[in-house]
Amino acid sequence: MHEIGWSSARRALCKASVMRTAMIRPFRMAGWIFLAVVSFWLWYMAAADYGYAAVSGTYVLERKGETSMLVLRKDGTFRQELRHAARVERAQGTWHRFGESGIEFSRDFLRVQGQEVREDGKAYAQVTKKFLGLIPAITLDPEAGGPIFRRKLLQLG
Repeated sequence: MHEIGWSSARRALCKASVMRTAMIRPFRMAGWIFLAVVSFWLWYMAAADYGYAAVSGTYVLERKGETSMLVLRKDGTFRQELRHAARVERAQGTWHRFGESGIEFSRDFLRVQGQEVREDGKAYAQVTKKFLGLIPAITLDPEAGGPIFRRKLLQLG
């Protein structure tokens, strides 16, 4: 008789455990769904942002023995340094966004190898985003497959 008491107590504990798990499972699933939705929303907010703050930063172009560093500021100004052989040129100017990902640089923009300049002397570029749409790059003359400035991720020195 003593054995029967333990057996029914064990069954009662198992039944309570199964019921508790069955009650918790929907809440756990809802938590995972909520986390997935919030994660997607945060990713989308960063990946779809082509505003001045998202695009501003330091970019580097290295192509055919030429190096150019381009610093875009949030206020719509830029600073550029172009190195080719022993020659170093520097320029400052303005930039503005248009459309979803277009950029127009003022006439002060220094021309790099492989870049075409429009008739009005301004440079046109397009922002593309790499690595899950989070890291911007700037392509000059995107229709012609022009040079690409890549975002400098680490600001050392």
